[in-house]
Amino acid sequence: MVKVDDAAEFSLVKHSYPYSNGADIEQMGREARAISVEAVFYGDDYETQLENFTDRLDGVAPVLAAFDDSFKVDPLGGWLVHPVFGTMFVQVGKYVIRHDAGSVDEASVSIDFVESTPSKPFFELQDTTQQAEAIGQQGAAAVAAASEAAGAVIDRVRAANPLASLESLRSALTAPLLGLADKTNLVLSGLDVLAYPRAWGNDISTLVNGILDVRDWGEQLQADWASIQSDLNAFSIFSSQPSPVPPQVTSDAVPTEAQAVAVAATSIQINVAVGLANAASFVLASEAATPTLTPGEIEAISNTARSAIDSAIAQVRITYGIEQSRTIIDPLKDQALALQEAARAIIAVRPPLIQRTVEAPGNMRLLAHLWYGDSDRAPELYRLNSARDPFVRAGEVLNAYAR
Repeated sequence: MVKVDDAAEFSLVKHSYPYSNGADIEQMGREARAISVEAVFYGDDYETQLENFTDRLDGVAPVLAAFDDSFKVDPLGGWLVHPVFGTMFVQVGKYVIRHDAGSVDEASVSIDFVESTPSKPFFELQDTTQQAEAIGQQGAAAVAAASEAAGAVIDRVRAANPLASLESLRSALTAPLLGLADKTNLVLSGLDVLAYPRAWGNDISTLVNGILDVRDWGEQLQADWASIQSDLNAFSIFSSQPSPVPPQVTSDAVPTEAQAVAVAATSIQINVAVGLANAASFVLASEAATPTLTPGEIEAISNTARSAIDSAIAQVRITYGIEQSRTIIDPLKDQALALQEAARAIIAVRPPLIQRTVEAPGNMRLLAHLWYGDSDRAPELYRLNSARDPFVRAGEVLNAYAR
């Protein structure tokens, strides 16, 4: 693709009056945008490329993928990824093929697309880094709601059992603080966990965030991500439910000590799931600024964090009644969606991942210079091909970005 022109026309109604110069003009809205794209096909096989391209424009073939996969269209219309304004659903209006006697083995094609989607403003863009950084906002709401719900349950247990030691509950609350405080070297509140259960909730959140804060999130993303998963897995022994699993906590019955233990375990599981999602947001934000991961690796990170959130949601539904669980589940759902959308946006801004054939023996740095005009992209090629031998032979097929 070498050029794109965009045009917009408005429907105007003219109200003229006898013996009166001029007219009242009423605007009736904007008509469909017209997008003119000019592309060039060249090389020894340009005729084959051109024929395949026009077959698809004519509706002979079902799906079109051309211009380095920058747009796709079918006979009923399709998606055009505009280089400035993003994705649009369009119809093909017409196309013109031009051959120039001075340009050997080359043809230019002008295609007129007509927008077929509902109107949206120009530059309706959202920065991918901002999308990634926004993931933690919903998680913070879920953690706060879980801490408040757990605190309320523990308060009710203590009020109903003023003279009981409640050692099972005290042990369940204290164990994760003692077991993980040394791991992060953080200073916790030190308050009595039964008298101040909300402070306990804050301490759990502090421990999880402390595990995240020791990473720099830039140099070794995959290693940091694997380390975070391993560190957060240490919480799993504290988020296991009592056996047998007690019934749901409801507002019309005094909770038992076993139910309070289950509530504490659920709160820890929520903190861990949110912490994993926040770690994924750090990875995605770093990836938006400096690409280092493949689309498959980004998808795997997103899926791992979303699975943890899904498990936490399932546990909340087991622990609390429907009304009480909603305040915790809704922000968890929002965080899972924000995570998915951020990962999708980061993958979408990447050039398409394709396979390219090595034409001459050499190394990754030489290939990067040959394919992209930038030898500094050699580590990218090395990473996309599973860290294989940096020396390549003619005829090998490698993974590479289209541009």
